[in-house]
Amino acid sequence: MPCIRANNRTNSIVTWATVRSVVARIVPTSTFSIALLIVIALGGCNGTPLFQLPDPAVRVIAFGDSTTDGPSDKQYTEFLQENRAIDPAAITNAGMGGETTTDGLPRLQQLLDSGLFPNAEIVIIWEGGNDLIDFIQQRDPFIAVPPESPLFLFGPQLDELLAQVQANLVQMIAASRNTGATPILVTYFFIPEEPIDCGLSPLPTLLPAQAVTANGYVERLNTVIRDVGASETVAVVDVATLDATLRADIANYTNCNHLSANGNAFAADMIGDAVIAELNN
Repeated sequence: MPCIRANNRTNSIVTWATVRSVVARIVPTSTFSIALLIVIALGGCNGTPLFQLPDPAVRVIAFGDSTTDGPSDKQYTEFLQENRAIDPAAITNAGMGGETTTDGLPRLQQLLDSGLFPNAEIVIIWEGGNDLIDFIQQRDPFIAVPPESPLFLFGPQLDELLAQVQANLVQMIAASRNTGATPILVTYFFIPEEPIDCGLSPLPTLLPAQAVTANGYVERLNTVIRDVGASETVAVVDVATLDATLRADIANYTNCNHLSANGNAFAADMIGDAVIAELNN
């Protein structure tokens, strides 16, 4: 039997009402309360809760891939919670590592429809990177030719992928607005152009020339994110503009496609400014 959980790392959300309804159908009334307590105590898989109660304190949902909840020792959301202008309880991390926008769209819709965060005012959307990673690993694993080069072999396929990312982001924005929340988009940082641990190519590290090529992909994605922001009148936190600051110190990266705690602190400063501006709007 598959495990269905409702924490920030799962696709499925089981609410209190759902649990009560299921238990009530299968357990006699006389033992209902005891059975319900057992369900709560057992929880989900690996010690995670089977369901979540609504959290009315949350005002900001940080939604995304491993840029939001990844291998760093400290996520950018934790820095947001340390910002004196933001109530720590107002931030929730709804990131899921490895998620593409195609997977993220229904997960976001389900999360917003669940009623877990009834007072959410802002949804930070930082996704699209894994769409590119999957594309590179499947079609261009050696990352040899920049996508802007006339010699690039996968132009139509990349255009199709980015069009799908754009469509997914637009729908995420609409889903957020349908619940009364204000969406904020975030661009991606560039890959450091020096040898660093990386899983993009068959090599254990990404060579400088490959990093330059990979950053051509990143720039294409960031252009899509900025274009969506402009067309949908959505604020864009342009983390890509931190490139010089981030690449000044390799310690700002955990690996080629993840910021370290140091790097996340820089990103959190930019994102925090946008969040505070919206909350005070």
